[in-house]
Formats: sequence, structure tokens, C-alpha cells
Amino acid sequence: MKRIVVVALLLLSIFTFHHSPLFAAYTPHSVPNPRTVDASAFVANPDAILSAAEVEAIQRVAEQLNQATGVELVTVALGDIGQADAFEFSLELFNHWGIGKSGKNTGVLIFFALRSRDIRIVTGGGVEGLLPDAVCSCIVDEDMIPLLRHGHYGEGLLAGNKAIALRLTDDRALAELLLDYHPKPVTDEPWTIFSIFALLAAFIALLRYWVSPRCPRCKQKGAHVQSKVIVRATAKDEGQGVKLYDCPLCGHKWRKTFTIPKTPPPPSHNYSGGRHGGGSFGGGFSGGGSFGGGVSFGGGAGGKF
Repeated sequence: MKRIVVVALLLLSIFTFHHSPLFAAYTPHSVPNPRTVDASAFVANPDAILSAAEVEAIQRVAEQLNQATGVELVTVALGDIGQADAFEFSLELFNHWGIGKSGKNTGVLIFFALRSRDIRIVTGGGVEGLLPDAVCSCIVDEDMIPLLRHGHYGEGLLAGNKAIALRLTDDRALAELLLDYHPKPVTDEPWTIFSIFALLAAFIALLRYWVSPRCPRCKQKGAHVQSKVIVRATAKDEGQGVKLYDCPLCGHKWRKTFTIPKTPPPPSHNYSGGRHGGGSFGGGFSGGGSFGGGVSFGGGAGGKF
């Protein structure tokens, strides 16, 4: 009986050994850059930790974010980084590849190491204000780690991509990421600036008077207008509104109804990332043949799953 038990344990150990993943340890400079194979790739999966469908889903989110904002959101899933520190490894990898647009540094790296159970988000210098360390930590802890701990590696990395993409496509983030700011020379003559504002105010006042409705009673322009919605428009039906006119010269009041066009249909791609809700991304920048030459100064967060 003892001999049978020993043989069974030996066979079990052999089976476990042969079916456990064996990975070669990488260095930051030996990780295969996906752009050498696909000029628009945002996912590095050299050890096939992620399925083809999971890579495609993550790639789609990163592509749409890049088109909308120019941000390069890269996901790297590795089996083993040896005894290296995950923070130093991921930071060196980020800067070695140059993730993000040069000069703007709008790159983000999601770094995953299976054997050491590390997950990190590394941010480029240009997005640290939009993705501060506290926000990155929250995404790692709440969106990713709960899935990663249960072995759902593709789902966890996809959730992190969605959460970051949604954060970088809200109104404030888009305004900052798409801003093309060119500083203008400051004049030493305050009266010149005042004159410009005065002329601008006069022009706006004249324009408002010119486009204002004419009173049907006294035939003078300058009536005040107030719009109200009576029936809200939907994707299926038009709405209805009313404009209320008030002439300040003769006091005559009148109204006109108008039709409100149907609302546009919802976007075809709707993404949700845990607690962050949903959103969609479209049009803008186009991808390039390699990463843009960005740099990170160590922003981001990470942990063990």
C-alpha cells in the first residue's frame, strides 16, 4: 500500500512539474517590442499568457484611446523577470521603448509579471497630472487585482486598460491632452490689451443686436429671447420647444414654437471598466510605426496580486 502511495505522489509531482509554466527570465532590453512585428501594436504577450481574443480586446481599447488623444497605452504581460524589482524593471522598459509622444510624454505602461505576481502602471511625465499615483493605485487595487488573484489575467489587464482610457477621455483630460498651446509675447502696454477687450466687447454687443429678432409691433430690434423645452427629443422622436420674446422698447411679448431634432444613436462601442462606468473613443491621432520617444519619471503605482 505504501509503495502505491509513493508511486502516486511521484507521478503527481511529475505531472505538476511538466504542466507548470516554465518561462525564461527577461531583462528590460530583452523583452520583444511588439512594434517590430506590427507597427500599430500596443500589446506585448511573448509568453502567450493572454489568449488571442484577450490581446485583441486590449489592443482595441488602446487603439481607440490613441486615436482620440494621442496617448500610447501599452500592455506587457511577461512570465518571469527573475530577481528584478518590478518598479525598476517596468520603468526601464518604458524608457527603453520610449512609450508616448516625444515632447508631450503621453505614454502609459501596464506591466504584468506572472511568476513574481507583480502588476504596475507606469505613467509618462505628460499624463501624471491626469493619472496621479493615487488614481493609478486605485485602478490597480480595485479594477485589476481582484481579477488577477482569481487567475483572470486577460480580464484584469483589460479592466485596467478600460479604466485608464475612460479617465483620459473625460472632458478635462481631453481638453488638456488635445491642447496645442503656443505662448504669445506679452506686451508692456496695458492700454493695448484694454483696447482689444473693449473692441471685442463692442463687436459682440453689435453682433447680438444685429441677430436679435425684430418686434412685430414697433418693428425695432433688440428683443430678449428665452428658449424652453416642451417635449424632449429622443433617438426615435423629435422634440418640441418654444421661444419667448420680450421687446424692451414697447413691452410687446410673443412666442414661436420650434422642432428639436432627434438625438443621435448611442455609440456602437461601449466600454466599461469596473467602477469607472462606460465610454467610447473615436477620431483624432493616427498610430505610427514605433513608439513615440516619450519618457517616464517614475509616476504610477503597483502591487502584488
